[in-house]
Amino acid sequence: MEYNESRELLSELFEEFSEWYSSLAKENGIVPRSISGVSEEGRQFIYLIDELELHHMVRNKYIRFVLEEHHSAAYAYGGLALRGDGDMGAIEEVLDVVAADSKHYIMGHWRVIRGEGGNVADLQHLGTTEGDDPEKQPGTWFLAGSIRFTDAEKVRYGTIWEDAKPKVIFSDRNAGG
Repeated sequence: MEYNESRELLSELFEEFSEWYSSLAKENGIVPRSISGVSEEGRQFIYLIDELELHHMVRNKYIRFVLEEHHSAAYAYGGLALRGDGDMGAIEEVLDVVAADSKHYIMGHWRVIRGEGGNVADLQHLGTTEGDDPEKQPGTWFLAGSIRFTDAEKVRYGTIWEDAKPKVIFSDRNAGG
């Protein structure tokens, strides 16, 4: 994938995911953790991963496995995080959205505002950054660097992925209409 094509795809993915999360928050009161991978041929998947019962480090390695299995050249990821303010002692929920490939990332952050019943009522944009060092940015490293999987991990992650596929949305970004 050429550099300009990659940047354009990342911009599109970031905007799509940001708009999708805004819509989900306003219409459904939710912001699920999700991952989307796009291959160089334009094949894309969107996978809601809230139901994964894996330790966060194992989940991250599993996500890397799924991206590799799909031959993803770029991805978008979104999920809630808790952030603390050391001076104020306050903790707030933040939605992080990132679109990245192995060389570039775009990352945005939104404060989660909850309404009655604990549902998400709104998202307040806190800022967007981008750069050419994804391996140095938490949350952007899924395609940066090298990860090896043991044979046992390949079997375990392969089984989880096969079981998940019926709930995963697959599409072709190059298909018309």
